[in-house]
Amino acid sequence: MTRTEHFTKVEIASSDELRAWLLEHHGQSESVWLVTFKKNPETSEHEGKFVSRDAVLDELISFGWIDGVRRKIDADRTMQLIGPRRVQHWAKTYKDRAATLIASGQMHSAGLAAIEESKQNGMWDLMNDVDALIAPDDLCDALDKKPPARDNYEAFPPSTKRNTLRWIKIAKTDATRAKRIATTVDLAVKNERVPNA
Repeated sequence: MTRTEHFTKVEIASSDELRAWLLEHHGQSESVWLVTFKKNPETSEHEGKFVSRDAVLDELISFGWIDGVRRKIDADRTMQLIGPRRVQHWAKTYKDRAATLIASGQMHSAGLAAIEESKQNGMWDLMNDVDALIAPDDLCDALDKKPPARDNYEAFPPSTKRNTLRWIKIAKTDATRAKRIATTVDLAVKNERVPNA
């Protein structure tokens, strides 16, 4: 688990401020806490300093960075851990956002390099089957052995299936994968979803 209490805090009040910071610091390897203001702050001096999650994501992806855990600071501010993208898969929503940024000319060369690297190492397409909600054969076989599980799983919303498929796919060992499939099936028999998958 990454220790987060010692990261530098960078406070912004506009997407332009974030872009300026990233222009100067996108090459660093250390993560930072990005401090942003809430939309409706309790303190009047913080009014007009709100930067939307979408605006933050656009800037981060443009420079090959990614967002992480978010924490509350006080009534007016939150902080989110941000850092350079490591070797990890790209969610479809992030790939779609990157395509929009490229088309609009907002993508920085660092962001383009992060995309190219992920295409070279296989991370760009790693979750295509998950995003398409294609269940792997081992999960299908396990669900088919318990018909209520299959019917219930198929009735789950797409977001639940996507999160479950991702959870199964990122298992680091075959044993962990088998346990996750068994858990998925056992819960589906009871028409329950995998929590926090």
